[in-house]
Amino acid sequence: MLNKIRQGLAGHHPLKNPQIQKRASVLIPLLEADGELFVMLTQRSEQLRSHAGQVSFPGGKQDPQDANSLETALRETNEEIGLPQEKIEIIGKLDQILSLHYYLVTPFVGLIPNDFVPVPNEDEIEAVFKVPLSFFMNSEQHWTEEFKTPIATILAHHFEFEGFDIWGLTAKLILRLLEIGLGHVPDFPVHHPDSPTWMERTLDYSGEELPFDSKALRHFEQRKVHR
Repeated sequence: MLNKIRQGLAGHHPLKNPQIQKRASVLIPLLEADGELFVMLTQRSEQLRSHAGQVSFPGGKQDPQDANSLETALRETNEEIGLPQEKIEIIGKLDQILSLHYYLVTPFVGLIPNDFVPVPNEDEIEAVFKVPLSFFMNSEQHWTEEFKTPIATILAHHFEFEGFDIWGLTAKLILRLLEIGLGHVPDFPVHHPDSPTWMERTLDYSGEELPFDSKALRHFEQRKVHR
């Protein structure tokens, strides 16, 4: 599986949106263990002001001192879970994605050691856990909800894993990784049939911060991990 993902990512050259100044990056950490490929995820602290308690990849906003998007992803990963950049082999990147707060997020895919023991930053991270990548190819633990945003009507994907709700941007990037790396097409629609794909919306977005429906925004922000 890893070799196929390497090949898929090597041939994937996503376009970039040069218009958005608010930028962030994430790392999608993969590791091999016991003959299986896993993705490592974090659960954000309940004390954070935004996305509290949600499942995400390590990453965050780009700082002025960061030389580029990759440096942001590596720095944030080290700060959040104690993984030094020399332990990460970057094997590719996925399409940029627009966050709920209009940040342009660049996702990098990296292979990490299977014996890595996370050291979570307790101010930001409540838990670090890994999920078999094959789990996301089984739709039995998947469900979808629909939301209207100022840009388009979107589908929010959810995967339930051992009490964690893996959803939103994180779920979209995992589905995109499976598509690009393995050619996997799920048996449910990934994009809303009446709207552009999230990749197209990201490329077309000019940087204007449009007002988000307050009720929908509260729903997004107040979602908690199922326990």
